[in-house]
Amino acid sequence: MTLRHLCHLIAIGATLGGCANSASIHLGPAEQAIQVEQKKRILFLRSLRGSEKRQLRSFIANASGGRRDALHVDVTGSPRLLAQVAHEARAMGVAPYNIRLSASPVDLPPRSGVRIEAITFDAHPPICPSLLIVGPAVNDNSFEPTLGCSTKNNLAVMVNDPLDLLDNRSVITSNGDRAAIPLANYGTFAPRNKSNREDGAGTAAPNAAGTTEPNVQPLR
Repeated sequence: MTLRHLCHLIAIGATLGGCANSASIHLGPAEQAIQVEQKKRILFLRSLRGSEKRQLRSFIANASGGRRDALHVDVTGSPRLLAQVAHEARAMGVAPYNIRLSASPVDLPPRSGVRIEAITFDAHPPICPSLLIVGPAVNDNSFEPTLGCSTKNNLAVMVNDPLDLLDNRSVITSNGDRAAIPLANYGTFAPRNKSNREDGAGTAAPNAAGTTEPNVQPLR
C-alpha cells in the first residue's frame, strides 16, 4: 500500500470519527420510564396483647413512612389474630382494600401466631433532558420527548401510591349500572306536540293596548 492510499484512509477515518462524536444523544423511552421500587418489612407476633399491640402500631407507623393510606399489609396466621390485626391496621388509617388476609400458615416460624408483611412502593422519576440538549432542531419536533418526560416526572413525584402506576386497585370496578341511572331516569322524554305550531299557538297575539306579545307556553 502506497503512502498516498494510507493518507487517504487516515483522512476518511478521521472524518467518520468526527461525525460519530458530534451526534446528539437522545434519551430513549426506556430511560425516561418511571421506576417503581417495592419495599417489604415483616413482623411476627404470637399474640396481640398490650405490648404486642404497641409493637404492631410502631411497625405500621415506621413501615408506612407517614403514608398509611398507601401502605399494603399482607397478614397470614390464625383467623382470630387475622381479625385483630386487620382491626388495628384500619384504626391506624390503612385502607381496607389494602389489607389482605390469609389463614394458611405459609413460611411461619415455630410457635408464631401471625405473620405481618408491610409493603410500600417508591416511584423514582426519570431524568429528563433539557430543551437545550434535545433541540429544537430544524424541521424536527424535538419538544415532544422532553415534555412527555417532564409529565412522567411530575406524575412520579405527585402520585400518592406508586402502585397505582402499575395496577390501580384503589378504584373498585363495577358493572356500569350506576352510570346508567341518569339515562334510565331522564333518558326518555315525551315527544314534543307539533299541534301547537299547526294551531297557531306560537304566533304573536295583540293585547288590549294594540301591541303584540308572544304566547308563552308553560314548561312541562
